[in-house]
Amino acid sequence: MPDKKSFELFESLTGVEKRECTKYLESPYFNQREDVLRLWHLLLQSPGEAGNPELAWKTAYPGERFDPARWRHLQSFLVARIEQFLAQRAWEQHPLTADLQLASALRKKQLDKAHRYTLQRAGKRLGQLPHDQWYYQQLYQLEWEKYTAAESQTRSRENNLAAAGHAQDVYLVASKLRLACLMESRQAVSSKQYDQTFLPALMAYLETSRLREEPLVALYYYCYRMLIAGTETDFRAFRRQLERQSGQLPADERRTFLLLAVDFCIRRLNSGEQRYIREAFDLYKVGLDTEALWENGYLSRFVFKDIVALGLRLEAYDWVESFINQNAQHLEEKYRVANRNYNLARLFFTRKNYDRAIPLLAQVDERDLLLNLDSRVMLLRMYFETGEWDALDALISSFRILLLRKKRVIGYHQSHYLNTLRYIQKLTRLNTNDRQAVARFRQDVESNKAVIEKEWLLLHAR
Repeated sequence: MPDKKSFELFESLTGVEKRECTKYLESPYFNQREDVLRLWHLLLQSPGEAGNPELAWKTAYPGERFDPARWRHLQSFLVARIEQFLAQRAWEQHPLTADLQLASALRKKQLDKAHRYTLQRAGKRLGQLPHDQWYYQQLYQLEWEKYTAAESQTRSRENNLAAAGHAQDVYLVASKLRLACLMESRQAVSSKQYDQTFLPALMAYLETSRLREEPLVALYYYCYRMLIAGTETDFRAFRRQLERQSGQLPADERRTFLLLAVDFCIRRLNSGEQRYIREAFDLYKVGLDTEALWENGYLSRFVFKDIVALGLRLEAYDWVESFINQNAQHLEEKYRVANRNYNLARLFFTRKNYDRAIPLLAQVDERDLLLNLDSRVMLLRMYFETGEWDALDALISSFRILLLRKKRVIGYHQSHYLNTLRYIQKLTRLNTNDRQAVARFRQDVESNKAVIEKEWLLLHAR
């Protein structure tokens, strides 16, 4: 299949999906074109032959002359059918959604008994779902379907509009606060600014509203307050809500909250509050123990790196080494070797075992730019501490060229690395016997927020 989109879509299908898609395409309800089915079977049996337009054409249209436009149309049609299959499969994996749509269809056909049974089944399925914002969205749809059915039969005074309204309120408020938390977290690491719209008014309303007593709303409310106000009180309130509701949340939501709590700890840590090292480390350990940190079966390489960094700061060296060896296998395969080597090198570097650290850094994949940059910073520190001044000068020069060349790729990180290079170079020339010069250097480093390895620079400027 020469078309890139077609090929990528077919290759992304699992074995089970390919078998199910075959049944889908063989059903005349979903597909009535034999040419599409013939091309599909060719793809299954001989992908290489299917990649040759003229050979594939002979299978799809035996005895007919090759027509490029018609060939492109056939590919597009097959792609559309595969996409429809994936949508159908996703729909079937959410029976509650199917029940709600079925209930609407039964109501319009005035099949009251079947309608009531379908709503009862939908209610039971809903009760088994995690209580996130999507739960309340579907609860609203269920209550609205009940109201619509009741109103079509009699306009009695008693109805369930209050229940429908409450479910919708929780869904809308929780969804808005969730988005606000993610935006606030993103703004902390980028220059992107988001329009808050009515968020300030919503937060003011929730201060006195009983809606804040709803567990999910309370969870997001304190999470957002934690991120914007940064107080210990809000952090503790958020952690209490997270501990209470963790079992009611889906895995991806638990991971999101956990990482937002860690993000808060890192911010406080960067402000000099060292006790948050333990807070962040303990949160990560909770995520490891509950597997809340896993996403699509993998552990994020960024989370992996953060856990190692925190463990090293706590001097939990044996634990860190065990963590690396046990969990590197859970990283995505394309990042596995480089991140294992980098983090092991960091462990050996921290333990002053430079002979083992340097060879590992040499194996870090240059395609992972940020990891490569951090590896270079580690090498700079080792060269400085061992007095390898020629190697240090050469690395500073090549590092600076790389940063200038990759400016668009690394964005705001560039200034952090360039400042770090400048301070390391100054440090090599600093007369430590000149107390005034040392004081000026330390003041300059301490006042600069855009610098990496600030503690290390201050440690060696005495």
